[in-house]
Amino acid sequence: MKTGRTAFAGIVFLAWSAAALATASNRELEERANETDARLAAVERANQTLVQLQQQIEALRQEMRALRGQIDEAHHELEGLQRQQRDLYSDLDRRLLLIENGTAPGGQGAGPVDRREGVEAPAGPPPAPGAVAAAGTTGPGAPGSAPTEDEIRASDETTVYSDAFAALKAGRFDEAARGFQLYVTKYPDGPRADYATYWLGEAFYVQKDYTTALKLFQKVLATFPDSRKAPDAMLKVAYSQYELKAFRNARATLQKVVATYPGTDAQRLAEQRLVQMDSEGR
Repeated sequence: MKTGRTAFAGIVFLAWSAAALATASNRELEERANETDARLAAVERANQTLVQLQQQIEALRQEMRALRGQIDEAHHELEGLQRQQRDLYSDLDRRLLLIENGTAPGGQGAGPVDRREGVEAPAGPPPAPGAVAAAGTTGPGAPGSAPTEDEIRASDETTVYSDAFAALKAGRFDEAARGFQLYVTKYPDGPRADYATYWLGEAFYVQKDYTTALKLFQKVLATFPDSRKAPDAMLKVAYSQYELKAFRNARATLQKVVATYPGTDAQRLAEQRLVQMDSEGR
């Protein structure tokens, strides 16, 4: 009888031990599961932070590219000012030469016109031999003469482009688009036609007219393949395709940017967008 009780007590103890072990095992598994969930949440937060940082970096790079574009435009404007300065100095030299040789272009009391050389002869005694020839002849660009057709065209071309670019920098995108459209219409072969076409595309891109922007960026590449804006234009082709959800085309264009323009900002931005598309599964 005593033996039976002892056996029963042993069985009860074993059952209790097994239950305790099972409870401890379940608690340990639950703690591990909670720990795993916490780690996954931390990883997700880190990934989200990295994506945000990447987006901020890309935004900063785009701003840098815009600033460099403005620097390019300032360089063009500086070259134009330097040309104007040289023209002014040249005009001043001509005027001084006329004064030194006793002529007064457009002044009162000037003598009769010497038909042989086309300059006004000074009043009083005739000039010394060779003096008239030294004074030079009047013609396009001479003091007091009307501007030539080329000068008028160059001045208008500069004005149209500068006004459009000023509107773009000020955020008046509709006005900028009209100005650049006017430029490419009047001066399709002008010295800034490639830049004007590119900035026209930018004006539509920032207004989210990606279809029109895409066509203009493609036009830059087709019409001005050697332009300094070609890398930017190809990158913006990819961006426009991305916004139009043509992800396969966008990826192919980005890969072409990387291969065609190594070591450029366009190449780095293209690689960043490819990383972004990978993380998005596109």
